[in-house]
Amino acid sequence: MKFGVHLPQWGQRATRDGVLAVARTAEETGFDSVWVADHVVHPTSSTSVYPFSAQPPWAPEDGFLEALTTLACVAGATERVTLGTSVLVMPMRPTLLTAKTIATLDVLSGGRVSIAVGAGWWSEEFAALGEQFATRGRHLDAQLAALTMLWKEGVGEFDSPTLNFEQIVCEPRPLRRGAIPLWIGGTGKAALTRVVKFGDGWHAVGANAERLTVGIESLRKLALAAGRPWESIRLSTTMSVPAVREAALKRINTAAELGFEQIVVNFPAESMDELRRAIGGFAEEIMTEVSEGADV
Repeated sequence: MKFGVHLPQWGQRATRDGVLAVARTAEETGFDSVWVADHVVHPTSSTSVYPFSAQPPWAPEDGFLEALTTLACVAGATERVTLGTSVLVMPMRPTLLTAKTIATLDVLSGGRVSIAVGAGWWSEEFAALGEQFATRGRHLDAQLAALTMLWKEGVGEFDSPTLNFEQIVCEPRPLRRGAIPLWIGGTGKAALTRVVKFGDGWHAVGANAERLTVGIESLRKLALAAGRPWESIRLSTTMSVPAVREAALKRINTAAELGFEQIVVNFPAESMDELRRAIGGFAEEIMTEVSEGADV
């Protein structure tokens, strides 16, 4: 099992010192990766519904650090941890600029980038950025096809209903020549179909065993229909973990039994000191026992 931790991106801890303190603590205590979410602007008038809880955990006045810039800062201050996005909302971003930015981040970090992408949910944010919300799924499919081509070949052209460019060179390519780990977020049929077609794996949300099982079963059927071997699809999820050790172990072991190989955790904390203690305590009390095959 591999473990990642979300970096602070909003509120009082979303500073250079705060971000680097969490990233370095994660690296020092044995976490495999650090992760960022993705929002660019916060529309003050919105009717869109946050899909993961009653309301978003951040407020307009909290600010929100840009995802790839944050990872670039962390890349220069760490040596080992993988740099992940959970998730990058690709359809609200310019395709070629994003391809170049991610490839550059991979080169300058020594090949440490791992991205999870999604179609997004906030229509007002798309509108503010001048991007189309209604066609975001189709556009994301086109973006992934284009990125895969450019990262592997370094040159190419593309023609689709939502994305067109004549032949270009996009160098440097990622160090692994197109093999940046690519996770696909989302739970609907379109998202899971995207996993089978483009992704190395599925990046889920939460720890609810029933919902995760439903997603896995749907994904397995889609893979079978497409002729893709099930064992080639990896499973990752992001979740909060209980403060009580036994409850945390149970939640993680349940995910492991379902086949998840990576868990990205959130730690609720009132202060930076509390957050760093939570990260260190999790590494010592939970990660060690999981690696040793603990079961509760």
